[in-house]
Amino acid sequence: MKKILLFVYIFFAISPHIFAQEANPGTDEVSRVRDEIRQLKVQFEGMRSDYAEKIAQLEARVGQLQASTTVVREKPCPVVQVPQVPSGRYFQSFNPDVSVIGDFNYHHTDKRDDEQYNQFKMRQAELAFSASVDPYARGDFFMHVEPNGDGWNIGLCEGYLTLLELPYGLQAKAGKFKANFGKVNKLHLHSLPWVDYPDVLTNYFGEEGMSEPGVSASYLVPNPWDKYIELTMEALNNHNSESFAGSEGRDLVYVAHLKNFFDINEASTIELGGSFATGPNDDGRGKNRTNLEGIDLTYKWKPLREGLYKSLVFQNEAFFSQKDNVGDDEAGRKEIDSWGAYSSLQYQFARRWSAFGRYDFSQFPDYAVRHDSAYSTGLTFAQSEYCFWRLQFKQTDRNYDKDSSEVWLQCNFGLGPHRKHEY
Repeated sequence: MKKILLFVYIFFAISPHIFAQEANPGTDEVSRVRDEIRQLKVQFEGMRSDYAEKIAQLEARVGQLQASTTVVREKPCPVVQVPQVPSGRYFQSFNPDVSVIGDFNYHHTDKRDDEQYNQFKMRQAELAFSASVDPYARGDFFMHVEPNGDGWNIGLCEGYLTLLELPYGLQAKAGKFKANFGKVNKLHLHSLPWVDYPDVLTNYFGEEGMSEPGVSASYLVPNPWDKYIELTMEALNNHNSESFAGSEGRDLVYVAHLKNFFDINEASTIELGGSFATGPNDDGRGKNRTNLEGIDLTYKWKPLREGLYKSLVFQNEAFFSQKDNVGDDEAGRKEIDSWGAYSSLQYQFARRWSAFGRYDFSQFPDYAVRHDSAYSTGLTFAQSEYCFWRLQFKQTDRNYDKDSSEVWLQCNFGLGPHRKHEY
């Protein structure tokens, strides 16, 4: 193209001279100009032929591309058969979520009558199965595998159906579950911030708390402050032997729990709860009853910028019991009034490290004159979200038996989605 423009420019530039020299055709200047014009014409013809050939090649290439595109478009698209998912299933498989959590520890104590005197022990393995039943309900099962002498026992810790879509914002539960009394009773061993349960829980509800078949309903209470207030009402079989009737119970235990949750600021929250339980403590005739009240207070601090490395949890709980007695107790009373409490402080000082301290005081629902006082301290290393190591020391003073000192080294690890451990 540039050569063509050059040719036109030269032609118009020299054309006046050409026509001016036509009158003197014999001069050398006219011959020289004519030769240059001939050369330019030859070059122009060559360029035009070259460009024509290239244009033909490009047109042929475009035709080939159009033909290949047309062929691809004309190919029939395969029909994909989408499998029909059964109505109400949220998952692609009928298999539930399955998890296994192991709790292994070494226990050193100066109490020679302790069943785990200076030995290693696989204290518990928890099997968890969870899945949606349909769009309106969810099922959860928690099986515990625990040592029993030289063998192992498999028992149902919890197994319940949760109804998610009830009128008026209600949510209900039916099956075997941990009673919603207080804060720590609902926690499994692997969810505890310590190696063991506080003394007040084991003295009033047994080694692993109160877990019985029954029904439960919870409701978010509307309020003008727009705060989280949850009311839970439960009816459970009266088989708890520490505070109620035990295996001979023919009646029900009724439990109520009110939970309040408040934001102090962006980094701090407070949870305040109140609990009440009542039921017969005899063989079912209903003459003697136990009334049990509880209060729990939990303060949590976790700064936004340093939340991965620093946090604090201050957890407190107290039980108050009034238990009718068939005969006189050690103090000669018909009604036994007792109480117990614990206070725990947990501080995370690095991404994987945290320390804790806990104080326990507890009387017994049947013997108010007896009590335990215990001091615990420990260190937790979170190897990952799936595994943690914990070292705990506990000193227990008793007014009815010998004092004791205990040291635990715990390893807790989990497989599957049911993990409660913070990293």
